[in-house]
Amino acid sequence: MSAADELDIDRIDWAALALPDPQGRGSALARTMANARKGRWSGETALGPPRPDELTLFDGRVAIRHVRDQCHLPRYRNAPLDHPNIAIAESYVRRWPGGYALVRGIVDTYNPIFDTEIPAERWTSSGGSASHFDTWRFGMIFATVYHPIGLAQAFVHEAAHQKLFGIGVLIEHADRIVRNDPTRLFPSPVVERPRPMTAVLHAEYSFIHVTELELLLLDALRDEPDCERERRILRSFLFRNLTRLEPGLRTIEAAIETDAAGDQFVGAFICWAKQV
Repeated sequence: MSAADELDIDRIDWAALALPDPQGRGSALARTMANARKGRWSGETALGPPRPDELTLFDGRVAIRHVRDQCHLPRYRNAPLDHPNIAIAESYVRRWPGGYALVRGIVDTYNPIFDTEIPAERWTSSGGSASHFDTWRFGMIFATVYHPIGLAQAFVHEAAHQKLFGIGVLIEHADRIVRNDPTRLFPSPVVERPRPMTAVLHAEYSFIHVTELELLLLDALRDEPDCERERRILRSFLFRNLTRLEPGLRTIEAAIETDAAGDQFVGAFICWAKQV
């Protein structure tokens, strides 16, 4: 039986699918939906589960791989597969069961990278990261390894993008959920140029996941000794994200057009985003 045969679109709880869940049911469903699609960011493009000889993360579900010599953007170069910040970043994500299940269930490949255009010291002092999804492959992410907090955020950020890809919401258009004209552009919460509503939703959705992780980490590290630097980094990220995500949420509320599935999915997401 194919993935398409197993998938009954009319019986999906789209509201529940919009939210992170510790059991990983949403990730599994998004992956099943990806397997039922063809073309860009569908299951047929995925590299598949880890091989026995590969390093892994997230309970052995995510392979740490050098997929090619560099990320699709030439400024990035491959970083060591065993960089120590990778395991620390995973331990940070583990503090949020919903985020951990999201990455574990939707990502199959992590390619660690360095940024050749920005000095490493700047990344390290800020706690930031640069991350990207692949231009074609489903379940594959790139992210810099300079700081474990930045990498932890990158894991959930890119996994949230992959979840939207899986259910059929791509960057420039959507199979379902979003029904806005792709040629009509709106202010983006994360880039300076206007974007289609699908891209606006991607930005808002992925960074709300990041913000939830930041809040949980800040709370978890509140009473831990010698973590003031980490708390300062997290507060800085929270200020930046809230400043840009609140206008983005207003744009979605005012202008998004949805189908029946999108009514549930976007409605639940907006409620969760407001709570965050």
